[in-house]
Amino acid sequence: MVSRLARFWPRGEFTSPVGRATLRRGIIYSATGQFWLDEAINSARQSLRFNAIPHLIFSDLPVAEPIEGVECHQFTPSGDPFLDKITTIGRLPFEQTLFLDTDTFVTDNLDDLFDLLDRFDVAAAHAPGYTKHPDTGQSEAFYDFNTGVIALRKTAGVTGFLEDWSKLYREWSQSPPFHMRTVDQASFRRALWRSPLAFYVLSPEYNYRTQYSGRLVGTAKIIHGRVLDYEKLAAHINAEQGPRVFGEFLPDASTPGG
Repeated sequence: MVSRLARFWPRGEFTSPVGRATLRRGIIYSATGQFWLDEAINSARQSLRFNAIPHLIFSDLPVAEPIEGVECHQFTPSGDPFLDKITTIGRLPFEQTLFLDTDTFVTDNLDDLFDLLDRFDVAAAHAPGYTKHPDTGQSEAFYDFNTGVIALRKTAGVTGFLEDWSKLYREWSQSPPFHMRTVDQASFRRALWRSPLAFYVLSPEYNYRTQYSGRLVGTAKIIHGRVLDYEKLAAHINAEQGPRVFGEFLPDASTPGG
C-alpha cells in the first residue's frame, strides 16, 4: 500500500527523524507507552481528514503495521515522558512544526495556525486551569502556557529556546525551586520569558481544554482532553458561533458535567 505521505516525500527519502531536507509544514506527536501511541495514531488520523500535510509520531514502541498517511519513528525513552516530549519537539523536522499532545482532536483545517509562523517564532495558549507557578522575578502578568499545542518556526533562536527549556526542565525536575504542578509548563514559561523570540498567545479555539470551564467565540479547531465521544463534543461546542461559555466536560461525557 502506498502511503498518502508519498505526496509529500517519496517513500524512503525520509530516512531519519529530521530528514534529508526540511519540509515546510508538518504535525508531530510524542508517545511514550502503548496507550499514548494508540491515542497519537487516532489523533493523527483525525487531523489528516482536514490537513494534507506530514504527520509524524515519535514513540518508544514500534507500530504493528503501516499507518496510512502517518510516519512513525522509534526512540529510546529517557524514563521521563515529559522529557521525551521536549526532546521530540526539539527535533523541529519542518520549517513550521505543530506539536500536538496525543489527547487532541482536530476538527478543521489548521493552515491559519501555521500562517502565524510566517510572523512569529512560537505560538501557544495559556494554561486555563491556573495563572502561573510561584516563579518570581518576572512579571506576574506573564502566565503559564499549556504545552500540549505548540507551533514553532525552525530558527536558531527557537532551537536555543528549546535547549534552554530542556535544561531547565531537567534541573527543576531534580531540584524544584518552588512547588510545581507541571514542571514542563513552569520551565517552558521561564525559558520563553528570557528568550528574545517573537511569540503569540493562541486563543482557546486552538487549544480547547475539556476539563476546565471555557469560552469560545469561533470554531474550536483543536479539542484537547479525553472524552468518550469527540464527534459529539465537537458538534456540541461548535453548534453556534459567537461568544459562548461551557462548563467542564468529564472524561466519560460529551456534555458539561455529566
